[in-house]
Amino acid sequence: MAKTWTGLESRVEYLRRLAIVFADELRLKIVTELYLREMSPAQFHAEFGGGSVSRVDHHFKRLVEHGWLRYVRTETGEGRRPGGPQHFYRAIDLPVFDKETWALVPYSMRVEISWTTFKQFAERVAEALRAKTLDARPNSHLSWTPVLLDEAGWERVSSAIDSFFESVLEEIADARLRVYRSGETPMLATVGLALFESPRPEAADLPRKTPVLVEGTKSPVPASRRVYRVFNDPISLQIVTEANLGETSAPTFHRQHEGGEDIKNIRRRFKTLEELGWLRKVGERTGGRRRSARERFYRATGPAIYDNESWTEVPDEVKPVYSWTTFVQLSDQVKRAIEVGTFEARLDNHLSWSLLRLDQIGWEKVAAEVDGLLATVLKEKDGAEDRLAESGEEPILATVALAAFESPRDAAKAP
Repeated sequence: MAKTWTGLESRVEYLRRLAIVFADELRLKIVTELYLREMSPAQFHAEFGGGSVSRVDHHFKRLVEHGWLRYVRTETGEGRRPGGPQHFYRAIDLPVFDKETWALVPYSMRVEISWTTFKQFAERVAEALRAKTLDARPNSHLSWTPVLLDEAGWERVSSAIDSFFESVLEEIADARLRVYRSGETPMLATVGLALFESPRPEAADLPRKTPVLVEGTKSPVPASRRVYRVFNDPISLQIVTEANLGETSAPTFHRQHEGGEDIKNIRRRFKTLEELGWLRKVGERTGGRRRSARERFYRATGPAIYDNESWTEVPDEVKPVYSWTTFVQLSDQVKRAIEVGTFEARLDNHLSWSLLRLDQIGWEKVAAEVDGLLATVLKEKDGAEDRLAESGEEPILATVALAAFESPRDAAKAP
């Protein structure tokens, strides 16, 4: 989503604000759920878990402190909710990266975050398949479409997807008001959107436009906390950025940034980033000014992509269905694009999934907008073909993925 550029300092500060949400997976769950409806810590715990009520309450307070949640009202212990008073909160907005902030994130981290986001969407697909809600409605949608675009076509498709994303968030608010007035039981729906450069068949023979990352490994540290540790520290962010450009070491980084942190603190950060899986040692050198000391060199890592991901654990009887086949093909396309470096080659790509609480009117509007968005993509494809034939511009092979389907009500418990 495009937002007004407000300067580098404010973008770095926004990354730190995002770090508050990413500090714990439970906070991500809280913000996501409370964007859909108001809840109290006790109510959230009863529905989603999260350890204990006191633990959930602690995270609520931290999110309020940093402006992610706002207080709405208090209910006493009378009537439907026996016990002490309960304070209810709503999320002010979602932890969304605008393009300017996304540009500050090192390439390797953008790829890792995108892959994690896709895995989360994949879990929603698998969950809906197991519960048989994915194709429960006639106007459900799950598709991916390869399209050949020129720059103008790409910009218009990107803008249309961003606009649709914003309209979905607006529809959440509209549906909430209608449900409040009508008393209708809302449904849960998942909407997924993606736009990225496709991997070309000849990609292996082409010079790479993106950094060459060393192979990553699965980290025992939760993905959200791995992101938090970097977003919350500009020096760590700079280390990872430079490790994307070429091999680097603590002494090298320290020399290039004289007057900054003590070398011991730089070494500590390198060690932490290696433990978190953002860096990987690629060699050691001795001699020269190092004398007998060993200088360790590091490169940024790419995401650990495995063929046997959790979403493949779906019942055998649903694997032949068209929607599952479509998703497996999309998954292969995403993996390949990440591996060859096209997925995050552009800062105006898009990848998001949203869990929505909608009434019937809201669902019909969202489903119709998805169909309209697909029609826009195909129209831009046709227009780009004509323009490319005249201009001789190098075409952009893009993948557009769209999804809108009912999700099971028993959403996964919080960590």
